[in-house]
Amino acid sequence: MKAEMGLMVPGLPQGLLASLAQQVDDLGLGRLALVGGAVRDALLHQRCSDPWRQPTDLDLVLEGSCEAFVHRLQDTFGPQRVSQVLLHEQFGTAELLIDGVLLDLAAARIETYPAPGQNPIVEPGALDEDLARRDFTVNAMAVVLQSDGSQHLMDPHGGLEHLLKRQLAFLHEGSVTDDPTRVIRAARYGARLGFRLAPEALSQVERTLAAWPWAWHHGDPVDAVPPALGTRLRM
Repeated sequence: MKAEMGLMVPGLPQGLLASLAQQVDDLGLGRLALVGGAVRDALLHQRCSDPWRQPTDLDLVLEGSCEAFVHRLQDTFGPQRVSQVLLHEQFGTAELLIDGVLLDLAAARIETYPAPGQNPIVEPGALDEDLARRDFTVNAMAVVLQSDGSQHLMDPHGGLEHLLKRQLAFLHEGSVTDDPTRVIRAARYGARLGFRLAPEALSQVERTLAAWPWAWHHGDPVDAVPPALGTRLRM
């Protein structure tokens, strides 16, 4: 699904998102999109009359080099506007403070899991592929930014429909197998946003736990725990 959208983020300097998109165009990079909680919460605010939840930062995904984009912003905007930069070239990510707004930038990527619960193998990808790696459909939407100020909503997994129903749906059948911490995140969203697992999502949790696809079992050495399980077991 693609639809025109005017994203309202209170406190965001007028024209900032369009000016970022213009720099991407000038570099000849791919799409720049706002993703994550800001998109989800803006839609909850606009479509469901939820109170506005001010994000601590804005998550952006870029098709192309984050390093080239960051250097372009520093050169074009200058140190007065770009007052803070933390670039992680090896991970293709950056944190920037521009016009007082904290931006969390990441290059679009593909993730594949070599074994259940293991850390994923990461490769560069397109925006569509980046959305497909996320936890729930309501978090797999993006607002693609244009230099003329227009925006359109990308919703390839039906996230808006689930959002209006206040449901959490996984993106694929192996979602919990790949990363069981998604169950913990579901509980957090349920408590904070009033969401429930969609029927098929609840069924997937139950089936996955019953099958226990992870190599580690209760009583095995803690050091052998797959990373996605070990994070919680060591708390």
